[in-house]
Amino acid sequence: MIARMTEAWIFACGFLFLSFRGNAPPFRGIMTHERARQVFGAVSVEGGGRMTVRAMFHICMELWGIFICLICAGGIFIATPQKTRRTRIKILMQIACMLLLGADALSWYFHVDAGETTYYMVRISNFSVFCINYIFMSFFATYVWLTVSKHQHRKPAALYAVYALSVIGILLLIITQFTGLFYYFDDHNLYHRGNFYLLSQAIAVLGIALCLFMLISYRKNLDRIIFLSMMSFFVLPVLATIYQALAYGFSLQCLAIVISTQIMFVMDTVEMNMRFHSQQAAYEKARYEAEHDGMTGLLNKEAGYKHMRKYFDRMDLHDEAMLMFVDIDDFKIINDTYGHTVGDFWIREVASQLRHIYRQDDIICRYGGDEFIVLIRNTASEQVLETTLGMFFQQLTRTSEQRGQDVHCSVGVCRIAAIRISGNRDISRNTDEGNGEDTRGGVDFDQCVKQADLALYETKRFNKGTFTVYNYDRPSHHPQSAPRNGRKV
Repeated sequence: MIARMTEAWIFACGFLFLSFRGNAPPFRGIMTHERARQVFGAVSVEGGGRMTVRAMFHICMELWGIFICLICAGGIFIATPQKTRRTRIKILMQIACMLLLGADALSWYFHVDAGETTYYMVRISNFSVFCINYIFMSFFATYVWLTVSKHQHRKPAALYAVYALSVIGILLLIITQFTGLFYYFDDHNLYHRGNFYLLSQAIAVLGIALCLFMLISYRKNLDRIIFLSMMSFFVLPVLATIYQALAYGFSLQCLAIVISTQIMFVMDTVEMNMRFHSQQAAYEKARYEAEHDGMTGLLNKEAGYKHMRKYFDRMDLHDEAMLMFVDIDDFKIINDTYGHTVGDFWIREVASQLRHIYRQDDIICRYGGDEFIVLIRNTASEQVLETTLGMFFQQLTRTSEQRGQDVHCSVGVCRIAAIRISGNRDISRNTDEGNGEDTRGGVDFDQCVKQADLALYETKRFNKGTFTVYNYDRPSHHPQSAPRNGRKV
């Protein structure tokens, strides 16, 4: 079906192009009904009439329009889990567009014949086109109000005026079926405009004007993109209505309404996506600021403890880790001697060096003031500890010499080693292997923090600028202090 629609559309556009260039008589090119039936896949039309290129062009464009509206309606339905009233109106507008295009396509398809079936179909289709236009006008007015109202409960008089115009238009349309007020059909079943045809268009234009008035009145409640997208709706339909009223033979109003609706909804979707990403970015920024220290960019104490506890809760008896307290020695003296600006520099410098030396998987947080906590995950190697702290002390010494300021740090470490059995083998990860014991847990985070803090206290008391290691006693689940003095590197 799509291939046939495409073929017909290309044929129609090519022929119209040649017609306007003067290479073919305008709108005189005729496609036989047999070929039209092949292209459109339609059944034979009563009377064996001939389908003009103009009719074929309108039908093809409207069939494609129905296909696009169907996709858009499905997209809106799927993309919005919460069906608000505004969402439902958007879906109803898409359905109205499909019905409008379908009715107009039928009016073009059946207007060439005078059979009994065609007699009724051409009247039903034309009535539907006018009626759906008025109904769509009410839907659009409601959509405008729901967009600009910002949950205001009092509806403006302009909205009720649009509803009234829609009702009046439908009532006059019903009268038209008996009096020929807006349009009538001759003995050959051909459509003709009535004496008050312009009144039908004036009702639609007035309804659009009232919607425009609502939009401008509540301009301050709209984002720029939404405002411009809704303003674009008033351009094409109005121009198409004016042109259609002056130039008989083209049905551009329906296509203009559908195109403007899709443009409006596309821009609305773009704005919603931008708003979502903006809100997401604001949320991420707020979450980052809530979890990170503003001066150093490291995790703050609360967030650091949260991540560290998660790691300790998942630790097995074979897992290893090292928890360190890092403290800038005599920090009050630094502030009193050089000022708080210099003190802030050294806090940022220590944070930067810790971040540079240790892995991304390791957890580093600012405990508060001049103190930091580092969790080195998945290793309890003394060599790793000595190497990394050696690099840290060396860089700190180098920066101190460059600035002419004697600044150094003391470190306290709680070392959590894996439990090993005879043969230097790790205890199995699960209960189905090894000795069949449950290997989960076995490390108290608070106790590790206390031991690292005691190790730091011992370092600052006896040998500032070095580190002290306490080994966590895992087998008995009762940690015991086993101090080992470090060395200044």
